[in-house]
Amino acid sequence: MSLSAKPARIGPVFWLLCCGLSLGLSQLCETQGWRSFECRELSSLKDLKNVRDFPTDNLHRLSIRNERTELSMGMAASTLSLSGLLDLDLSHVPQLQLERRGFSWLPQLEQLNISGCRLEQLLATHFAANSSLQLLDASHNELPALTKDLFDKLRKLIYANFSDNALQQLELPHMPLLQQLQLSHNQLTNISLGLCPQLQQLSLNDNQLSQLNATSFRGVAGLLELQLAENALKTIGRDTFQPLAKLRALNLSHNELDALRPQVFGSAGVALQQLDLSGNNIRLLFDNQFRQLDRLQLLDISHNSIASLSAGHFAGLRSLRKLHLQSNDIIEIKPDTFAALEDLDTLDLSHNNIEYLHEQVFGSRTLSRMRKLNLNANSLKRLHALAFSSLPFVEYLSLGNNELSSLDVRMFAPMRRLQKLHLGNNELTQISSVVLDSLSSVSDLLIDNNKLTFLPDLNGTLTNLKRVAIEGNPWQCACFTQLERWLLSNHVTYLREGTGFYDGEKPLCVVTAFEYCVQTLQEDRHQDVVDEFEERLKDGRALDVRSDED
Repeated sequence: MSLSAKPARIGPVFWLLCCGLSLGLSQLCETQGWRSFECRELSSLKDLKNVRDFPTDNLHRLSIRNERTELSMGMAASTLSLSGLLDLDLSHVPQLQLERRGFSWLPQLEQLNISGCRLEQLLATHFAANSSLQLLDASHNELPALTKDLFDKLRKLIYANFSDNALQQLELPHMPLLQQLQLSHNQLTNISLGLCPQLQQLSLNDNQLSQLNATSFRGVAGLLELQLAENALKTIGRDTFQPLAKLRALNLSHNELDALRPQVFGSAGVALQQLDLSGNNIRLLFDNQFRQLDRLQLLDISHNSIASLSAGHFAGLRSLRKLHLQSNDIIEIKPDTFAALEDLDTLDLSHNNIEYLHEQVFGSRTLSRMRKLNLNANSLKRLHALAFSSLPFVEYLSLGNNELSSLDVRMFAPMRRLQKLHLGNNELTQISSVVLDSLSSVSDLLIDNNKLTFLPDLNGTLTNLKRVAIEGNPWQCACFTQLERWLLSNHVTYLREGTGFYDGEKPLCVVTAFEYCVQTLQEDRHQDVVDEFEERLKDGRALDVRSDED
């Protein structure tokens, strides 16, 4: 009896193990839509044979998510057919082991994502001789090289992403269909590009390229966007970009260029619309440097070392809309420098060393498209009264963080559409009533951190004002009370209510010997309000003030 009883006990256990294993395997994969599945913790595609009712013959898309299992790819199961698989996503497989055959046994595969799989090699043997692959993402791996033999197998590629690898070598042969190639964040010191007539976007940011010449892009004449930022480019040879007649956007920012020679675009010119030269070592611009770029709309030369500007530097830029010159060493801007830029709508000259703005900097003709002018953080001590006479349609003007001590009504009178005016952090001791009358369209006014002790009667002025910054001035408390009442009655809000001036940490005003607001500068100076305010504000000593809560 004991011998015959043993099978009866083993049978149910064996059945539970088998059924449990089958049930567990079936739960590895879940449908994600029509002919689309997501599977977890597969060691190879052979595991799919044990998944109950898995539609291998009709599968179009497969995504594998492993957290702790290494996936091996390249050994096709003898009874497993995935001939219809079009899309394979392995981007959630942290460790992928490619056998010799790799993906070559998946002849219809069109989309392959193997990003972040810690791959150290990608070989020609991993793909079929006439691969159908169109989209390949192999980014965020550890690939050191891509050979011509590999790309010979991938002639149908349209999109390829090899960014964030360790590429030092790249040989690209004739790729008749390739449209986008991502190679950023590698270690490429040079590139060899074969004929790629359909290539429109090429990204080479953050590599180690040090020079370019006329042969660098000869095979990619259809290129629309070229990204070359954060390399080690010191020289760009004559006619380097001449083959790129259709180029729209060129990014050369954050390299080591000390100049960009006019000849780099060749004699015929290109259709460039955006050029980024920011973050280089450019010290001077040449006359007629951009003359052949008559379609250019955005030019960024910020964060360089340019000291002087003149009209010849921007000759021919008849379509330019945005010009970024911030964070240079600009001291001098010669007359008519921007006069010919009739389509310009944004000019940023902030964070330079400009001390004076001449009358004719913008020329005598109206620049009707100009909307935004930024002169913040310069060394401006004075402005010619008519410096902005050609800019009647400006909506944003920043003159903050300079050394301006006075304002002329003629500066702002032409700007009948001015909405935002930044005058904070200057040396202004007064703003006249006629100046305030000229600011009728202004909605945002910053006059904080000057030396203002009072404002003239505001009734009938600043009719569109919505937001204001006034803190950091040595206001007479009687004047501040008067100003505060006007702001409240006109529903004007503070722009920076979170600063220490509004929570009692810093003074808002100074109590004087007068109970009324003294509105003449000569009489106000006798009270030494400015000196007392600055001294107490600097050393933190108690000051006879009223806070905003009083």
